[in-house]
Amino acid sequence: MYPSPAHPSVPWRGKIERLVWGGLGLGRSEDGKAILLAAPLALFPGETVEASVHWKARHGEGTVDRWITRDARRAKSGCAVAEICGGCDLWEAGTAMGDLKRLMVEDLFSRQLPEKEQWQWLPAPREVRRHRIQLHWDGRTLGFHRRKSHQIVPVTTCPAAVDSLSGAIPRLEEALKARLLPTKPQRWELATGTPPGEVYAIAEQGRTWFLEPDGWHAWEGPVSHRHGELRLQQSAGGFYQVCPDWAFEAFGQVLEGWDLRGGTLFDLYGGVGFFSALLGHRFQHRCLVEFDEPAVGWARKNLEAMQLPSECITADAAEWVPEHLGHSGDTVLLDPPRAGLPPELCERLQDSNADTLVLVGCDGASFCRDVKRLAPGWELASLAALDLFPLTHHVECVGRFTRCR
Repeated sequence: MYPSPAHPSVPWRGKIERLVWGGLGLGRSEDGKAILLAAPLALFPGETVEASVHWKARHGEGTVDRWITRDARRAKSGCAVAEICGGCDLWEAGTAMGDLKRLMVEDLFSRQLPEKEQWQWLPAPREVRRHRIQLHWDGRTLGFHRRKSHQIVPVTTCPAAVDSLSGAIPRLEEALKARLLPTKPQRWELATGTPPGEVYAIAEQGRTWFLEPDGWHAWEGPVSHRHGELRLQQSAGGFYQVCPDWAFEAFGQVLEGWDLRGGTLFDLYGGVGFFSALLGHRFQHRCLVEFDEPAVGWARKNLEAMQLPSECITADAAEWVPEHLGHSGDTVLLDPPRAGLPPELCERLQDSNADTLVLVGCDGASFCRDVKRLAPGWELASLAALDLFPLTHHVECVGRFTRCR
């Protein structure tokens, strides 16, 4: 007799059968019912664990409390607060991180896109680290949220971030405690450009400070990212890739392999022009649509500086897309927020005249849902998964679609 979710958790001991989407381990009860287990550190198939489990009607959900046996590939964590901080969930994966994440993606695609047996996987190089981190200040303590809580875990370093950001954490805390920066409880973002170096602290309302040797100074300029010969600028605090150099390289490998080129690139949810710049002169013209007005302003400047003929429009992409978008030889590229594409946009894209559609998704479940919503007008021809979020279970999914004529 299994308790309902309202009942207290019950202890469970068993083996991790395999990894599933979301960074979870799959276990089994004695009568074969599935148990989905979250853990503060990486899980390996074959490990034996003890967990606290809540039973639902058909399966259990729980959290690993203790490891009984550990995989030989497990490595020492590089973070002092790895077991309680909510920022990462794959510490101790070591050199097996890419393999573990691939197993999670395999589970997702096999269940949601079973007809697509072949797909490309790009694991993150071991040296890749974040160029943006979000910290929380409660008026006394600076740190990250504890896992599944709003309680703050104090930190003075972050090994998941590039050195310049990690080293700036104590400088930010010192300035807050000395009341040299706004002291009200709020979220702070520390960010750096590409290549990493200068550090910016952005308060919740967008006010920005630049770190100099003598402390933090008010800043109103942009953050710059250089990718080879290309340079993109953005507003401090605006959206950009978390690991910019690796993202530019990884997306470049995938999109170059798909040989995207033609007349007009419709770059929807285009931000400051990341994909328009990446695809460069492969297209004769670009039409970038983005809701955030400052981002559109930077996109216009960025693409003009690269001499890429473009039209940059401030609009909600879902509302802007007209019927029969594009012409033969055009490509529609969509990089929506984590929630994915609105259903009405998927419907409107059914009668597009473009030959190719590319969908980018930072949430695998939303991405797979949108692949199904884009049918029957679009057929998934190529599929890739990119590890752009090291030390977490998150990945970026990319699909190339062709028109169903």
